[in-house]
Amino acid sequence: MNIIEIDNLTKIYPDGTKANDRISINVKKNEIVGIIGPNGAGKTTLIRQLLGLLKPTEGSIKIMGLDISENPEIIKRTVAYVPQYPLSFPSLTVGEVLDYILQMRYKGMPYEERREKISKVLGLLGLDNAINFFGYQLSGGMRKSLLLAMALVQELPVLVLDEPTSMVDIVTKHRLWRVIKNSNREGILIASHDMNEVKELCDRVYLIVCGRIVASGTPADLVSMIKMPTEVRLIPEGKIPEGILPKKYNKRGNLYEMTFDTLEAALKTVEMILQNVGIAYLEIDSPS
Repeated sequence: MNIIEIDNLTKIYPDGTKANDRISINVKKNEIVGIIGPNGAGKTTLIRQLLGLLKPTEGSIKIMGLDISENPEIIKRTVAYVPQYPLSFPSLTVGEVLDYILQMRYKGMPYEERREKISKVLGLLGLDNAINFFGYQLSGGMRKSLLLAMALVQELPVLVLDEPTSMVDIVTKHRLWRVIKNSNREGILIASHDMNEVKELCDRVYLIVCGRIVASGTPADLVSMIKMPTEVRLIPEGKIPEGILPKKYNKRGNLYEMTFDTLEAALKTVEMILQNVGIAYLEIDSPS
């Protein structure tokens, strides 16, 4: 049984923007799976649908074998989520935040058991000396570590992480990686734009660009793909500013055809076009 199974998922917003386009992803038991892509690729929209915060236009999502549209309670029972941006609880201490979460999750859990769980997770994350720090006293890295602590202390089988180590120093980043890798969850899905992160953590990776999966495989597979020649065909939503397009390209009507030495170079150009004018149509292929 797949722990997470996303099948043919499409999300179209009321203004016509297609944020996800027929995405299919699965996370097998004891697997860590990454979704990687540039900003605006559709990773966070995908996660919001997985958490039940957005309703898909088409397709289905199953967690632990249950369709979340028919069994929405499965999300609350099984999924712990780490958002991209740190939450702030300026008037609560680190210990109070985690204790509140445990009281809400496990009503009636004895105080001593709650303190034991809190102490354990803070020790793993190097926050044991910060248990009495108020939110306003925490650094950015400590806030990110607290987010992971809030997810781990619940001891749920599924972890969904959105950019879990962005905006932290390298020492904290490696500590968080180690804790995530050794967390022994039944399934973990990580959204990231850090290739080093997915190489360190993930068993498999999906590359998403403009809401579509353009490549998938092991991190090593993806690293090899990134160095391969790549052809791009796209229709922009507006006029592309000078300096973004490669020196050589073909234009037929509104369709641009470009060839790049590497997928990495192609993705950088696609991301700049996406951020500047938007993309109405996109194809990415390796020439054969």
